Amino acid sequence: MIVCYACIAVCTVLFLLLNRSQDPVTAAVKYGAMMPMRVKRGEYWRLLTAGFLHIQIWHFLMNMVALYNLGTLEYVFGHGLFAGILLISIVGGNLLSFLLEKDDTRITLGISGGLYGLLAAYMVLLFKLGMLAEPSIRFSLLRMLGINLLINLLPNVSRMGHAGGFLTGFMIAMFML
Repeated sequence: MIVCYACIAVCTVLFLLLNRSQDPVTAAVKYGAMMPMRVKRGEYWRLLTAGFLHIQIWHFLMNMVALYNLGTLEYVFGHGLFAGILLISIVGGNLLSFLLEKDDTRITLGISGGLYGLLAAYMVLLFKLGMLAEPSIRFSLLRMLGINLLINLLPNVSRMGHAGGFLTGFMIAMFML
């Protein structure tokens, strides 16, 4: 799980750097948080870099636990495809958020779009292998999807970021698996 562990390490270092700052939000913008008005000025790299930034401890821990759990997919997909799904889904999630959410001054960060992309790829894999016929696997997947739907009811969650990551991971998996 070298890609998974590398992403956790990068997120951890950046989390610690942001939280050493007197103003973590300003530091997040400096380190690459997604801000629509900055992306409109040509700072497109923010669509990716925002995925590795977290400010709140609960957001950081929840995403790192989810990344670790989904990291076992790296054994199935291989390092390259796993990294591709994760990174492109981060961009896809932030891009949909950029295009559909209206507040140009909002700051979006977190690896959730990439996690939703991996979740969608896992779902496609289970479908293509015919494993959704197994009740315990189907129930486990539905429980995971239900929990993630509930997360979208929390305040300050980028629903479009999650949806964009999920759709991106789904499309990649449909063509690559």
